[in-house]
Amino acid sequence: MIKNIFKILKIAFISLLVFIFIGFLFEQIARFYFDSKRPDNNEFAKIDGRNIHYKKQGNGSCTIIFESGLGGDYLHWQEIQKKLSKKYTTISYDKAGILWSDPSKEISLKRYSRDLEELLKLTNCPKPYILVGHSFGGITSRLFLQKNKKDMAGIVFVDVTHPKQLEKSSEALRNSVQPPPRILLSFLNEIGVIRILYSNTGFTTVVPKTHWFNQNVKKYFYRIFDGMMTELENDKKLMKEASVINGFGSVPLTIITAKYPDGVEGMKDKKLEKEYLTIHNTLQIDLLQLSSNSKQVFAEKSGHYITLQKPDLICNEIEKLAPR
Repeated sequence: MIKNIFKILKIAFISLLVFIFIGFLFEQIARFYFDSKRPDNNEFAKIDGRNIHYKKQGNGSCTIIFESGLGGDYLHWQEIQKKLSKKYTTISYDKAGILWSDPSKEISLKRYSRDLEELLKLTNCPKPYILVGHSFGGITSRLFLQKNKKDMAGIVFVDVTHPKQLEKSSEALRNSVQPPPRILLSFLNEIGVIRILYSNTGFTTVVPKTHWFNQNVKKYFYRIFDGMMTELENDKKLMKEASVINGFGSVPLTIITAKYPDGVEGMKDKKLEKEYLTIHNTLQIDLLQLSSNSKQVFAEKSGHYITLQKPDLICNEIEKLAPR
């Protein structure tokens, strides 16, 4: 009986090792293929010895800057950027450690600001600027906005994170939005489990799993993962730095707030969902204090990914701020 149990355990263990090896091999082949799709060298700028990837389109007299959220890459903006580049200069980019951009050991708003300032200079982007930030992009862009407010024609914050969001949340709410341990996710990522998962279930359900956004996450999560986790592990630090930046003077500021008609994606506990939305809505109003010339616009039929669900709303608000 004991011998049979050990035999079964041995077979199970060997089978697991084989599964892990096959998954690892599959993942490495996929990475080799998708790495071959690396953008041309003329889409990279050298900043502090690091390569920063960007996409610049259009030749207008002002520049629209796109700042992605936590783990977001330049492709997040492709539909909006394509439309607006017909009239304006536009630039999207991968923040350090995300997709095609090299990582940085320095995690601070100073570095985010320095990277963006240097990128705009190296790519000859004309002033004035309109910065459009989504989600955590409302945190990472704060110092840049404060330092360069004289060059800003406007700011559009799209359902952005508030520096006090974690502080205002209960421990239960904070725990509910924490991902599994990094070491576990990293292991699953290395053996292809994450790729298989996103092949069967999209990263977000607000668009079909065949949508370019979900397909991009499936293909390139391995290039997004480390940068995303680094930002997530330093979110309190970055929020603390952002919290002391209290205003952008009279720069026109539009706060686009999602109404979440279908609830908060992935949040099954209705009590926690209610708490999140109460805090979120209160803090979205508080964001109006960042400028003496601010307004709030609601995305009535959208959740957090207004960029995917209601891109025309964002485009319209940007165009209202553009110099005539």
